[in-house]
Amino acid sequence: MKLNKCYSVICSWGKLELVGAGKDIESAYWELVVKDIQDTCKLLEPIYNETDGEDGHVSLAVSPKLANDTKGTIEAAKWLHNMVGSPCVYMKIPATDESISSMKEVISLGISVNATLIFCLPKYEAVIDAYLDGLESCGMTDLSKVSSAAAFYISRVDVTLDKKLEQIGTTEALDLKGKGAVAQAVLAYQLYQKKFSGPRWERLENRGAKKQRLMWASTNVKNPSYPDTFYVNSLIGPDTISTLPVQALQAFMDHGILSRTLDAKVSEAQDIYNAIEKLGIDWSSVGSELEHEVLDSFTKSFDNVLECMQKKAKLRDFSRAYEPCFQDN
Repeated sequence: MKLNKCYSVICSWGKLELVGAGKDIESAYWELVVKDIQDTCKLLEPIYNETDGEDGHVSLAVSPKLANDTKGTIEAAKWLHNMVGSPCVYMKIPATDESISSMKEVISLGISVNATLIFCLPKYEAVIDAYLDGLESCGMTDLSKVSSAAAFYISRVDVTLDKKLEQIGTTEALDLKGKGAVAQAVLAYQLYQKKFSGPRWERLENRGAKKQRLMWASTNVKNPSYPDTFYVNSLIGPDTISTLPVQALQAFMDHGILSRTLDAKVSEAQDIYNAIEKLGIDWSSVGSELEHEVLDSFTKSFDNVLECMQKKAKLRDFSRAYEPCFQDN
C-alpha cells in the first residue's frame, strides 16, 4: 500500500506547534489533513468548474476506525465536509455493510462520496443503490452538485483468487489464473450501465443527477509474470476512472495500448466468472476477506501516523522534521 506523501511533513515546526498549543494528537492530525485538502481543492477547483463538476475532485477519507459505525461515519463526513468547505471534495467512505448505510444519508445531505474498498459485484450493487437512494431522498431541487465515484479494486482480487486456484490445482483452475479480476470488472461495468439507465435513473437525471463513476483501484500488477500494463489496458471504457500508481502510468505511457477494451468480451468475462464459481470459489467470500484485510491495513497505517506524531511531539525532534512518519508497504 502507498500512503500519500503529504504525511511526510507532519512533524515540522508548525505542525508540532499544534500539539504545543494544547491540541491532542488526533485533533492536530485532522487539522493538518483538512489544511492539505483545502490547499489541494484550490489547485483543482478550476478543473472542477471547467468540467461542471465532472472532474477535479479531491478525496478525504473518514477515519478507518469508523468503518463499522454508521452514525459515526455520517457525523465524521458532515464535519469534514463542512471543515474543508469546497464543492470539489469527496468524502471517502469504505463499502462495509455499516458504512454503505451511511453513504445514503451522506448523499441525501448533498455531500459527494467516494465509495472505496469494493471487491465484489454484490457489494458494488449495494453501493450503487445507496447512491440512488440518497439522491432520491435529497431535498435539493438541483442534484448537479452531488456526485460520486465507486472504487472497485482489481489486482488484489487476482492475488487472492490465484492462491485459491493454485490450491485447487486442476488444469481448469490453473488456466483461470490472472483472469478473474478483469472478468469481474467487465461485469461490474455491465451492472453500471444497467443501473444508470431506465425510468428510475431518468427521473434523477431530470433533476440534474450525475452518474456514479466506476473507478478502478489497485491497477498495479502484483504478479511479475503478468504484463505491467495488463490491468490498465484491459479496463478502458467510457465514464470510468483509472487510478494509476506512478509505475503503472509510466509503463502505460511507454507501451500501453489505448483502445476500448472494457466491453469488448462480455460473454467471455461471464464464462470466466461462472467457471471460477463452479470450482467452489465464492466471490462474496473473496470480497469479504479482502475488505477485512485492506481495512485492517488502513487502520494500522492510520495508527502508525498518530503514533509517529506523538513520538515526534514528545521528542521535539526538529532536526528531522521532514522524515516520513510511516513506511511504504
